[in-house]
Amino acid sequence: MFKPKLMPKVMPVARVSLPIRRPRRECFLALTDPETLSRFWLHDAGDSCIEEGAQLRWQFRADAPRISVLCREMRPDCLIRLELSNGVRIMLTLDRHEDGGTLVHYCECGFGADADTDEVSQATEGAARMLSALKTMLEPDVAETPDRPRLPTAA
Repeated sequence: MFKPKLMPKVMPVARVSLPIRRPRRECFLALTDPETLSRFWLHDAGDSCIEEGAQLRWQFRADAPRISVLCREMRPDCLIRLELSNGVRIMLTLDRHEDGGTLVHYCECGFGADADTDEVSQATEGAARMLSALKTMLEPDVAETPDRPRLPTAA
């Protein structure tokens, strides 16, 4: 007798990657300094720098409650793994890119098996906006010229 295999439910993930024409060190420092984070991502990143094992309190929007953030893992200039008190997990990886630049990857999971597509789409859009704002902040002097076109804003 034929028994169909049950496929496990795929957990939704929000993913965005963006090249930034700055060294990995500069991108990493921007992603770990609370003052800088508040310039392009968070409404309030608190007073403490992100470091492995740190328990932080962030506020993503002015009208949103503060949320606890635990830095689970950090490798300088390469990786930041965060766990939020609402169950969301965020991983930021920084890869070397051409001409000394950085390819920043954002991955967010923890939506739950019953998450709707709107929730995942909004998280993906938010990540794309955040990385675009980081790129704009770190690349103010990069002009678009025929021999140096702008890199794509999201991948």
